[in-house]
Amino acid sequence: MKEEILSRFSGQYCSIADIVAYIEDLKPGIPRQTIIWNVSGLSGQGKAVRVGRGVYGFVPMNPFRPVVGEAARKVGDILQDKFKYLVATITDTSVLGQFMNLQPFSTVVVLEVRKSATGAVLSALRKEGLDAYEKTDYPKIDQYISSLQPILVRPELSVNPKLPLEGNIRTSTLEKLLVDLVCDEDIFGQYQGEELKNIYQNATERYAINFSQMLKYAAARKKKAPVRELLEFSNVYRKVRSLL
Repeated sequence: MKEEILSRFSGQYCSIADIVAYIEDLKPGIPRQTIIWNVSGLSGQGKAVRVGRGVYGFVPMNPFRPVVGEAARKVGDILQDKFKYLVATITDTSVLGQFMNLQPFSTVVVLEVRKSATGAVLSALRKEGLDAYEKTDYPKIDQYISSLQPILVRPELSVNPKLPLEGNIRTSTLEKLLVDLVCDEDIFGQYQGEELKNIYQNATERYAINFSQMLKYAAARKKKAPVRELLEFSNVYRKVRSLL
């Protein structure tokens, strides 16, 4: 069955309903769930990508696997060592350089932890010699920053998407990072304007993006309209938007 699906839909984006209708016509009596399992199997083999709820692309696109910088790795090591039971989300903007025309002068690591732990985490990071700040200090960072990769510690967002855990660390998905760029201009100021358009276009065309997941998170952060407007710069999004 997988061969028939690949042969019919290769190079296309389509809904699971289209795939089911095709296979049921080709092989009457096949259970719908069996067809869905086969599509999921193709996705697991890297021969299909899920770009939305019930929407797949049979195109060669790689999953995004962030390689964080030295500062983010050090933050993770400190958390694993000193805060073994504290779940934290790390975002490292150094991964955005590959999508930009002009490279930023500096990058930032954003660490999200529960509100009651921010003070203790800040203290621990500073004791280890890291340039760590809390959210209220961030607008003043440019005046006295001493590193090219400051650490911003802020209370975790109540609407954060579910991210896979590695120990007690979650690393931001590309979908979360793209939305956060729009929602947190005060943090990500150097990624705005034309470069934000470049980031959206290049990221969504280079890596597999779950647009349904991304827009759901954007809606939760009340930024669905501007995020959707930026997605219009993506050829991939324009191909799949009617299916979402």
